[in-house]
Amino acid sequence: MTTSTLRTLVAILAGVVAAAQAPVPSADAVLKELKAGNDHHVAKRYQHPHQTAARQRELVADQQPHAIVLSCADSRVAPEIILDQGLGDLFDVRVAGNVAADAELASIEYAVEHLHTPLLVVMGHQKCGAVTAAAAAGEPEGHLPSLVAMIRPAVDRARREPGDLIDNAVRINVENVVSTVTTSKPVLAGCVARGQLKVVGAVYSLDTGRVTWMDR
Repeated sequence: MTTSTLRTLVAILAGVVAAAQAPVPSADAVLKELKAGNDHHVAKRYQHPHQTAARQRELVADQQPHAIVLSCADSRVAPEIILDQGLGDLFDVRVAGNVAADAELASIEYAVEHLHTPLLVVMGHQKCGAVTAAAAAGEPEGHLPSLVAMIRPAVDRARREPGDLIDNAVRINVENVVSTVTTSKPVLAGCVARGQLKVVGAVYSLDTGRVTWMDR
């Protein structure tokens, strides 16, 4: 066994022991950290946590992400950057329009039940293309109809509210997805009821980089 291989094994074992001993943080503590991370992004004063070679080696054996982020697949909305997080910190579930169909719900269930992740952030964003498509007349091509159909209830409700249609629809879509997740049976609804999972909505501004949190 080479010296470099031995060092790698020691680092992996140390990571396993540390993970086993580390208590699961509270959802409120994690949310506070994410809010601080977004402050770093807005100010462009990143801390870049958990981005070292040692961190990468630690994660070979196990992962313990402290937050799940269900966000849009839009290239401008990268959770690790806008929340100033690192490797292994976030369990990302990304899909256009940040919707929650069966595959997304299953991914969230895995993180909550098997990784014991205490917080889920459902994050929409300004000028979302999927929401804009759902608000447009006519039917899109390909597989898009099944996606926009999940967003149209938010658009329909937004049409009855004053203000910008897309901005309102983005916010309402987040509210709808939060409701979908928290009432999803048999797994997630039970986790929420037992206090095992906290679900928070959020909307990201492309203009400012600021996340508006919907936890109050």
